[in-house]
Amino acid sequence: MMGGSLLVTAAACADNVPEHVVLVPMAEDVYIATEPPSAGGYTMVGQVTGQAQAPELDSATEAAKNDLRNKAANLGASLVTIDDVTGEPVLLAGKTKVTLVGRAYKPVD
Repeated sequence: MMGGSLLVTAAACADNVPEHVVLVPMAEDVYIATEPPSAGGYTMVGQVTGQAQAPELDSATEAAKNDLRNKAANLGASLVTIDDVTGEPVLLAGKTKVTLVGRAYKPVD
């Protein structure tokens, strides 16, 4: 009986991860960079995590990028770098959950 409750818990946790994330207007100007920006031009405003799940890995990744950019925009950032990418199957759902962890930067005033 205990194993069944663990599966229900895992499935319930996956339900909190969105399948589709709309990029909000203020996040349209947040760019994903492959390298951290120069310290003289930008300052880090925080760490951000984007998550999404979808049947296709590409769709989950794009939605997670939108989530990451939305959260960076909420911090006033205009640039975000990705430090860690993980993908894992969602039990009993036939989906993949993608998590992106990065750092958000804004231009120095």
